[in-house]
Amino acid sequence: MNSSTRYLSLLSALVVLVKGNPVPSALAELMTSGWTSGEELGTDGETGAPPKWEKMIKMLVHEVTTLRNQQFVEEFQKPVEEISSFSQHQVPSTPPHLSKTLCSTSNKEACLQEISRGLQVYQLLLQHVKAEYPQSTLLPSVTHQTTVLIGLVKDQMKVAEVVEDLSASERKRVLGEVSTGTEWERKTSVHAILRELRNFLVDTKRALRRMGKRGKDFQ
Repeated sequence: MNSSTRYLSLLSALVVLVKGNPVPSALAELMTSGWTSGEELGTDGETGAPPKWEKMIKMLVHEVTTLRNQQFVEEFQKPVEEISSFSQHQVPSTPPHLSKTLCSTSNKEACLQEISRGLQVYQLLLQHVKAEYPQSTLLPSVTHQTTVLIGLVKDQMKVAEVVEDLSASERKRVLGEVSTGTEWERKTSVHAILRELRNFLVDTKRALRRMGKRGKDFQ
């Protein structure tokens, strides 16, 4: 897809949103991640079947976004259009966005370690989501797919550099940061976890695709 086609596509999306399309915050999603350019779920004009990790991340992004929106509406009794008003709520233990500098260089192993480590933290934080939002029918799939993605990332790393699993003390610290507090604080922490997990997945997809373009294929 050339630049003019991309511009027209984005312009069309703007027109649809102005006319009141029911898809909430569609354009806002384009700017939720440090690497987001509006193409995080596209194929950049590539042909052929996408690799397994790409299909998995696309599914995960969709499911996490849906889960985040459902939890927001049900727990806070607000329309999804007001979701940006909760952007100030943060969870200290959520991994930061992937380092754009690190994952844009040729240091594949360092980038994969950062991805693996971050996904392991989110895998643990999803336990808190389950405890606070047990009625979700999407969460089991999100948790399973996250575990599978961690395995795919580790399979691409050198054996000596595979990131170790979180220690018992680390797990206790991470869960301790979100399991205490008022009911409101625990609910907002669930929202923040899902929001930041989505951002991390978008960053991960872009990082892995950059590796592929540099000849460091990630299947």
